[in-house]
Amino acid sequence: MKSEDLRIEQLEREIEDKKREINRLQAENIHLQETVRGLDSEAHKFKDLVYSSKFLFAIFMGENHVIDIANESIKEVWGKGDDVIGKPLLEVLPELKGQGIKELLDNVYHTGESYHADEVPIELVIKGKPELRYFDFTYQPQKNTKGEIIGVADIATDVTKQALLNKKIKKSEREFRKLVNFMPHKISLANAEGDTIFYNQNWLDYVGKDLEDFIGEPWTNILHPDEKEEVEQVVAECLTEGKNLDKEIQLRDRNGDYKWHICRATAVKNDEGEITSWISSSTEIQNLKIEEKRNEDFLKLISHELKTPVTSIKGYVQLLLSLLPSDNKEVDKKLIMKPYLNRIETQVERLIRLISEMLDMSRIEQNELDLKKEQFNLNQHAEEIIEDLTYSNKDIQLELENNFNCNVVADKDRIGQVLINFVTNAVKYSPTGNLVHIKIHKHNSEMAAVTVKDFGIGIEEKEQTQIFKRFYRISGEKADTYAGFGIGLFLSKEIIERHNGKIFVKSEVGKGSEFTFTIPLNHT
Repeated sequence: MKSEDLRIEQLEREIEDKKREINRLQAENIHLQETVRGLDSEAHKFKDLVYSSKFLFAIFMGENHVIDIANESIKEVWGKGDDVIGKPLLEVLPELKGQGIKELLDNVYHTGESYHADEVPIELVIKGKPELRYFDFTYQPQKNTKGEIIGVADIATDVTKQALLNKKIKKSEREFRKLVNFMPHKISLANAEGDTIFYNQNWLDYVGKDLEDFIGEPWTNILHPDEKEEVEQVVAECLTEGKNLDKEIQLRDRNGDYKWHICRATAVKNDEGEITSWISSSTEIQNLKIEEKRNEDFLKLISHELKTPVTSIKGYVQLLLSLLPSDNKEVDKKLIMKPYLNRIETQVERLIRLISEMLDMSRIEQNELDLKKEQFNLNQHAEEIIEDLTYSNKDIQLELENNFNCNVVADKDRIGQVLINFVTNAVKYSPTGNLVHIKIHKHNSEMAAVTVKDFGIGIEEKEQTQIFKRFYRISGEKADTYAGFGIGLFLSKEIIERHNGKIFVKSEVGKGSEFTFTIPLNHT
């Protein structure tokens, strides 16, 4: 009986163990079912994501690359429907034969190495018509749970529009390079910060370097040492303010010789007005500068030779005038030579002024223009000059407006020379007007200003920056109408800048011009 009881207890324990095992298995089954449901949900989400994606997606199984999955986007590009599933890729798209696609898929399938390519041209037959498309794509090996390769995933993007645009850009770039290399000018491109990214062939021939070497060094290395600091400062100002560059510069060639160039640079801006790059051209003007130097030397020689006899003529004219009776209207009517002597004196003074300007220009070129600075009252000096000009220009009304009484330390004669030049220009370019307005005013706390305003023909905007250049004269028919050598304004600009002042011009064609120069105040 005792052994039977033991047997019963053992059976009961085994039954309990079986119950617990059944409960555990039931729990695991429930967990497994939940996991399967979760996987089904994730698979459904993945399937929705793949099939709704704009990316082109497909999975090819086995060595024949049988289409197992193909989303709507890739089927649309292929021009196919749902019947492609289960068929080999080359059966669905036989036009891929000979385009290298099968070889790429085979390599990924057999080596397990991914492959990526950009803007690959592939010809597809869509609705019976061949079309060349461009794709970015990645081929990714697909493995089973044992790590064995069972297929290849294709993730791609149709970039046909972008590729065609890039081809046009590259074509335009090639054409641009051919064009700028054909041009006789030295053309370069720089980024928004001013770093050069391209030189045309004429540049490379001039410096005797290849593109990589020349871009690899600062372009300022070929500047003349005497000009380098000034040019670097001007270029920095242009980059900061977005201003165009227009300057004569000496540049070293492949033989170490410095030759004169006219260098121009302009900013290229986007639709928002932001500078994206700079384009510049440099044109050699060495022969022009040599000819210009010859002309200057000739003018200097002639000016020196003319100065003595002209001064003597003026002296004799003044002597003859001094021998004539004093001003008397009745006597003047009988002495018919007197007005002619006055006219001779006026013309001689103009000739002396022209000779002086040519000599001054030569002194400026050789940096020999000395300034004899002294303290004087600017208003009083202007009044004296206008009084003298009024005497010789009786048909013109010269008005002086003193808005600011001031003393300056400057070269009195040179400042007078500038004022005379401004007023005589105003008179010359106002053939139908008879009023010139001169105003002395305060420019700022450090500078006084003198403004000469006329109501004459005016100056076109494109010429307003050119008129201060040496020998520059207004272009077109006006050049023959108004006499002059284009020296006066050049000298005026040099004189004012040597006084640390500036010259400004405002003008409108048909309404007149307004010239202003500034000069530092004397605060002592």
